[in-house]
Amino acid sequence: MFDHFANPPPAQTTPPPQKVLKFDKGYVKTLPGILKLVQLLCNIIGFICIKVSWAWLSAIFFNIIYWFGNIITLFLFIMYMFHFVEKYDRWPWHKYEFFYCAFMCLAYICTSIFALIVGESGYAVGFFGLCALIAYGIDGYLKYKGWKRGLPAQ
Repeated sequence: MFDHFANPPPAQTTPPPQKVLKFDKGYVKTLPGILKLVQLLCNIIGFICIKVSWAWLSAIFFNIIYWFGNIITLFLFIMYMFHFVEKYDRWPWHKYEFFYCAFMCLAYICTSIFALIVGESGYAVGFFGLCALIAYGIDGYLKYKGWKRGLPAQ
């Protein structure tokens, strides 16, 4: 009658679902995906504008920020697009990306103001730097909210 109180039956455990890498073209339609594309586009257009100008000193700083920003933003875009962040969910993705976005915001503030003051085509560089600054700022804010709430990265 009371057989299961002393020795409960073994629980049926199922293994956790496998985390597979898959291509997700729907990520491009989400807000973080759109922000990453805007960041990449603003980086590329700002790079083209600074290459056209004759100001070599502001071009040096903008080139460094451009290459650093494009490489890491493209890396993060691919990581989210192929769901690497779900597979490696023990890493604090939100924290890392928040600090990256904060650094890029500060860097774009400095380089855009410098390009506006020094460069001949500084208005275009300043505009696209401002657009990249806004995109990185919104993305950083979203990552900060996700980090503080403990949300998963994907």
